[in-house]
Amino acid sequence: MRKPRLPAFLAAFEVRNFRLIWTGAFVSSIGTWIQDVALSWVIHTEFKNPSYLGWRQFASELPLVSFMLLGGVLADRINKKTILMTSQFVQLSLALVLAALYFTGHLSIWAIVAVGFITGLAQSQSAPTYQAFLTSIVPREVIPRAVAMNSLQFNLSRSIGPPIAAAMLVALGAAWCFVFNAFSFVAVVVALLLIRIPAAAPNIRAPQGMANSLKEGLAYVRQAPEIALIVGLSGALSFFVFPLTTFLPVVADEVLGSGAGGYSMLLSAIGLGAIVGAIATAHRGGFKGRGRFVLICFTGGPLLGAGAVLCGRQWLATVLLFFYGVVQTSGSSTMNGLVQELAPEAMRGRILSLFGFAFRGGSPIGALLLGYSVTAFGPAAALSASLIGMSVLSATLLYRSPRFREI
Repeated sequence: MRKPRLPAFLAAFEVRNFRLIWTGAFVSSIGTWIQDVALSWVIHTEFKNPSYLGWRQFASELPLVSFMLLGGVLADRINKKTILMTSQFVQLSLALVLAALYFTGHLSIWAIVAVGFITGLAQSQSAPTYQAFLTSIVPREVIPRAVAMNSLQFNLSRSIGPPIAAAMLVALGAAWCFVFNAFSFVAVVVALLLIRIPAAAPNIRAPQGMANSLKEGLAYVRQAPEIALIVGLSGALSFFVFPLTTFLPVVADEVLGSGAGGYSMLLSAIGLGAIVGAIATAHRGGFKGRGRFVLICFTGGPLLGAGAVLCGRQWLATVLLFFYGVVQTSGSSTMNGLVQELAPEAMRGRILSLFGFAFRGGSPIGALLLGYSVTAFGPAAALSASLIGMSVLSATLLYRSPRFREI
């Protein structure tokens, strides 16, 4: 047996295909964060209506809620590389559309909403496919570490992207942030072209219709209480917690008075904390009691986020959001690894689409409602109430779910 060349938490990087897709996704994620920061700041400063941030989030996430289940079925039936490649080209084109509209002075909030909707439609097909693809190119025992390393690339990009975006906004303007994002998708395309996947064993089962295929996945989740609880918990996380990053421009500007620089600092603090959380998760790998660990993280993490939006000081909010990033990412990465381990290979795409549906499904409604709540009650009160709601729910589950605690 060959001795591993890398430390245990980097075991997934022993696999060439994983190294390729990780690098491509990392470059693309940096571009996505640069565009996201620039677009959020444009909405906040040029349209001056907090509810528009909620509308943009709603439009981006709604297709994920509506069509991600279909994406999971397709991931189990169609060549995964084809789905991923198509999605990259669609998102590249949409980033160029945003740049062209901004350059020519025609970027309206409704154009932003429309682009967000189409982008979400592309991601609804690629997101479950990417997760299923990622775990199909590494050995099963490496899956928890591969998931954690994927979380690491996403959060490393979240720490790098916002400061680059802030610098580009000042030096070049928002349009060039969109152009940068467009070209970042080329990295994923190149990685997919270089990846070679051995031919899969032929499927000897009779072909199913798509509706029956989806029903089979839903039936399996209903009969697997641990997976069902994970799906429900991820939906609550999406509704109560995820909209925090959507409204950070308002927190930075109206609560902390720190402007675009403060906004990028807050995002970077979450990203840096998330890097620590992802590395720690990869180092731990699988362990007994991961269900308990997840619920503890989702009890404490939102409280740190609530403290950040209530404290009124930039330095303290930055510190609290760093630890928020550590705790939330540790919980999310562990939960993601759990669901991928528990999902059987033949239905992994469908189960991951159900998980992804829940993981993203609450966000559009949560962001939309929070947009109006922020306008009515102020960002500090509205955001902290939502975060505390998640903390209370997780603490209740921690007390009442002994079976899940012992996974």
